[in-house]
Amino acid sequence: MATNKDIIKKLDCVEERLTNGELEEIHSTVKEIKEVLLDPEDGLIVRVNKNTYWRKQINIQDIEELKNFKSNVTHALWGVYTLVLGIIAKILFWK
Repeated sequence: MATNKDIIKKLDCVEERLTNGELEEIHSTVKEIKEVLLDPEDGLIVRVNKNTYWRKQINIQDIEELKNFKSNVTHALWGVYTLVLGIIAKILFWK
């Protein structure tokens, strides 16, 4: 683990090697990236959170729709079974 003195030496070395223009360019680039990521209205993190929320909501709605569809199909099949049994009973017993 580096001590504070080691960290300060490394930072001084970086400052000596880079000119002031390069440091300003790096600073502005990092600032732009930070703004794109953390913008509270339309930042990347906000968009990802909104996307996740809507996917979860759609998933819940899809499950409810499938349950309703299954219920309707079950009722329809019971009606068809009853009809088929009635036709078979009529054919066999009432000639």
